[in-house]
Amino acid sequence: MLWEVKEFCKEHHWMTGIHEFLQAWGPQKLESMRGCPIKNYMMLVSRVNMWQTDVSNIPKKLITTGRLLQLNCYHIQAEMESKLDGVRKDILTHVQNECWTRSQQLITELTDFTEVFQTINSDIHTIARCSQKLNQANEQYAELEKRMEYIRALHELIRNHFSLFSAENEALDISLLDVWEAFQFEKSQASEFLISKRHAIVPKLQQLIAAALVELEGLIENALSGPFMDPAQEQRSMERQLISLERQFQNTASHLSELHHAYATFTGTEDPCSLYHHPVRDPSTEIRVLYPECP
Repeated sequence: MLWEVKEFCKEHHWMTGIHEFLQAWGPQKLESMRGCPIKNYMMLVSRVNMWQTDVSNIPKKLITTGRLLQLNCYHIQAEMESKLDGVRKDILTHVQNECWTRSQQLITELTDFTEVFQTINSDIHTIARCSQKLNQANEQYAELEKRMEYIRALHELIRNHFSLFSAENEALDISLLDVWEAFQFEKSQASEFLISKRHAIVPKLQQLIAAALVELEGLIENALSGPFMDPAQEQRSMERQLISLERQFQNTASHLSELHHAYATFTGTEDPCSLYHHPVRDPSTEIRVLYPECP
């Protein structure tokens, strides 16, 4: 009788591994897997599936020779089956949430790119903004594509390893594909448009950059001359005027930065400012030298 019990326990010693896994299972386990390779999820799901099969095949009870002892395994089996089923549901919920969150985030980013590409026209300011966005899209393309493939792999994981064909999941997958294709198409169209307009755009950008630099120099000269250099002037009034000049400077500098990005995209020149010998100073520094109390 004792030998039969020991032999039974030996044959089912593998259950201790499942028990330890279930004891350690919790939200932190899935959280630590966030963003992990898809194969890690596949291995985990396959292992849980295998355990579910093994546990379901455990004898409901052991009756020793001569019916001297009966070991009831039903409750242990039922508890393990329930917990393993719970783990499987936890994994599915986690993967679905990952799909949804990552899809929505990527759709938002791709839509932002696409909307800018769709607004492109012959207006030089629109072209500057679009070319900057196109440059950004080209730099991020490999990473965006990698994220796209990861999300699609999550969808495949749900279909193949959970046998779940949810209308909501399928609609999300299709929506992401549509947005991705639209992004690729509009990106290609914008690139072709900018290339076709290059001969006219580059001289215009040079003209606008030169004008912006002249405007910045004018603002600085204005801030360092006339009444601003006269200590007899009313300080608060001068401060307000200087703050206004500083804001104009920052707005023009921001616009100049956009033009520089556009110029770099078209010409490959890293520092288009080097084409213009205009050393531009920051009037905010000059303002604080003249009026230390200026905020």
